[in-house]
Amino acid sequence: MNMVTKIKSFIKKAVEDFSISSKARNRVRSWPIAYIFSYAIGITFLLEALNRRSFVDGLGYAIHNPAMFLYNALIVLFTLSLAELLKKKDFFLVLISVLWISLGVINFVVLGFRTTPLAAIDFHIIKSVLGIIHIYLNSFQIVIISIAVLLTLLGIGMAWKKLPKKQVYYRKAFVTTVALVGLMFTMPNLASEKVSISSNFGNLADAYEDYGFAYCFSTSVVDRGIKKPDGYNQSSIEEILSRLDVDETKKLKGIKPNIVMVQLESFFDVNYLNNMGFSENPVPNFTDLKEEYASGFLTVPSIGAGTANTEFEVLTGMSLDFFGAGEYPYKTILQESQSESIPNNLDVLGYKSHAIHNNTATFYDRNKVFANLGFDAFSSIEYMGEVSYSPIGWAKDKHLTEEILKAMKSTVESDFVFAISVQAHGKYPEVPVDVEQKISIQSSMEEGKKVAFEYYINQLYEVDQFIGTLIDTLNNFDESVVLVLYGDHLPSFDINNEDLDNHSRYQTEYIIWRNDQSIKGEKDLETYQLGSYVLGRTGINQGILIKLHQISSNSPSYQETLLMLQYDMLYGEKYVYNQEEPYKQKNLKMGFSGIGITQIKEVNDEIHIEGYGFTPWSKVYLNDKEIETVYMDAHTLFIKSRGLHEEDELRVVQQSDNKMILSQTEAWCFNRQIRRTK
Repeated sequence: MNMVTKIKSFIKKAVEDFSISSKARNRVRSWPIAYIFSYAIGITFLLEALNRRSFVDGLGYAIHNPAMFLYNALIVLFTLSLAELLKKKDFFLVLISVLWISLGVINFVVLGFRTTPLAAIDFHIIKSVLGIIHIYLNSFQIVIISIAVLLTLLGIGMAWKKLPKKQVYYRKAFVTTVALVGLMFTMPNLASEKVSISSNFGNLADAYEDYGFAYCFSTSVVDRGIKKPDGYNQSSIEEILSRLDVDETKKLKGIKPNIVMVQLESFFDVNYLNNMGFSENPVPNFTDLKEEYASGFLTVPSIGAGTANTEFEVLTGMSLDFFGAGEYPYKTILQESQSESIPNNLDVLGYKSHAIHNNTATFYDRNKVFANLGFDAFSSIEYMGEVSYSPIGWAKDKHLTEEILKAMKSTVESDFVFAISVQAHGKYPEVPVDVEQKISIQSSMEEGKKVAFEYYINQLYEVDQFIGTLIDTLNNFDESVVLVLYGDHLPSFDINNEDLDNHSRYQTEYIIWRNDQSIKGEKDLETYQLGSYVLGRTGINQGILIKLHQISSNSPSYQETLLMLQYDMLYGEKYVYNQEEPYKQKNLKMGFSGIGITQIKEVNDEIHIEGYGFTPWSKVYLNDKEIETVYMDAHTLFIKSRGLHEEDELRVVQQSDNKMILSQTEAWCFNRQIRRTK
């Protein structure tokens, strides 16, 4: 047999083999589960590699935790099997695959900026993130991501046009889908020793490591609110209330002190890092204060992110452990419901409550939520004048001192002031951005990480200087003031428990200082206990949860009772309030001094708007349409002159970067109120 004959024989045999395999493949395709299972395995592996930002670690998860890996693959397989119920099954198979992979890629990107992985709730705050995206991504990265998104959408569109409709085997597809659902529910019970699953995630980052991306993200989609506790009924709540003696409220003796709480962004004592040395102490004021005044460790609900959840626990006294996976109550229940809180409790005692944040008011919808938490006024960065910024674009915390004073001077009553700082926020740059940094790291590190951490500790140093200035200012204030300082979470660096002398990356610290007497003591707290502890040190026990934390924190039934009360207050029958809503949404005043127009003048080719309370976020609106505005100072804005009609109206609004109108002046009519000069 010559060479040509051999080649012909080989080709003929290959064609015959291919025909056989094609027939076999068609038989396999008639039962959908057989050929999409491999897709599910591949997608699940990719998700785990992206979640761990490592191909090797993703493979390690599949090898060392095979039962949990297969359970995640089962979830992916279930979603893919839904495509078999549709005539354009190939298209929807592609679409579902692209959606899973896109979620994995987004999670990979998110984990580059913070420690907490992607959860469904993150898509609720995407509008807020758009305003600060420039801090995390440069222009080139934004362009690349935009192109990738556009190409993905174009690819999906082409797939819709190109991929044909096919016959649907409804019976087999339906049986497959139902079987997968049943398997998802029974697998943990059938293999309980190998598949240990929980939807109560103590910390989201750890949960994603243990349980896998597909399971945790899916749980975050469906898991919301607080589940009804066993034994919940009116009699159980009445029994709790009798133990707490809710009718007994302490009468404050003497002057009611002003209470100022400052939540410090990503702040902790970096001297606890046991593998790092510094040219000098980055937080000298904080170090001295915690040695002289009441202090302790504060166990916060997250690391590297989750500011609003630390805030929620402090203000409400509620534990996030009972809410859904990765849930932000600011974005769910508190959007429309009121809650017991420090401001609402102090309102009964005649206090006025003010919130301050040197960042946009709309982040986490604080401009809505604070009204439901009982605040009377809120000053965000849109109401602050000349603000200085860190090298990466966050407002500096030193401006909070003036705002805190404004808040306390704005009323004759005693005040509760809650300030949220932002200066030490990431993303921390891995290339030098500030040549005048004061403190350096005296330890060997990878260059990029060293640059990032040196930037962070120098921002901490400036925040610590703000603390010193605030103490000096309040020390000279002519009213009694209790000041509480605490960190909201650790920064988004790769810090492990063994790197810390206190052995917990979920711990920050708090300090309680008072300008008219010394407060001492050392006590470690959960975040949701901080408010009750502070109020207790000032002689206040107003509020059901306040009493619970003050009286029953050592009780064996403490957590069970807390869960029961939280459910009843937010989701249940409100038996604690005699089935009535005790709190009303406050008419939240934006800014402490307000904004107003005193005079409008037409000068040559400009219109001058004179007034008070103007900031760089003040915009002129003509007949409800924004006009290009030039900010001159707190009393003057300019717009270009234009043809005006008698019915035209002009107003000044305070507007966030995402075009949300926070407040506005009364309208001025051109035909009556403009003074024209030459």
